[in-house]
Amino acid sequence: MPHFIFDECIGCDACLPVCPTDAIRGNSGISVTVKGFEGKGREVYVITPSLCIDCGVCGKYCPVEAIQDQSGSRITNIKHKGMPKAYVIEENCTGCIWCVDVCPFDCIIMANSSVERDHSPVAVVDQSECVGCRLCVEICNKGAILVDRHEDESDYMAPLMTDFVVSPLRAY
Repeated sequence: MPHFIFDECIGCDACLPVCPTDAIRGNSGISVTVKGFEGKGREVYVITPSLCIDCGVCGKYCPVEAIQDQSGSRITNIKHKGMPKAYVIEENCTGCIWCVDVCPFDCIIMANSSVERDHSPVAVVDQSECVGCRLCVEICNKGAILVDRHEDESDYMAPLMTDFVVSPLRAY
């Protein structure tokens, strides 16, 4: 029995690139309206049963846990350090609040800018709540919001290596 996508799907595309068999398609014929913006709908995705291999990877990346496995249980997502998060390029933000209205998790607020500008507020993303769904990126027509992994180089180093200082090579 293949996996199934619930109505809670926000059409964020997080499941598409991780499906190893390309079983997820946007051909459900259902469109969801992005809150506060008529005509700004997102397509809800479906899983093609003949292509689904029941691996469950799609559910691990779904930010709203809208995918059910073959036994009928919802697949819980993973929240790891490397999950892409939205961040704001303050110099490009106009303070229009479209991103605030479109965020399904209410993790974007308007606040005073940390850069020298005209005292207008800018978008600020709560990194602990952001799931990287990219709805804010799509609605921002100024390119002020990007979604990317912001990882520290020390995340990849063994704990003992973080204090290690590399010395220049010596000529012998």
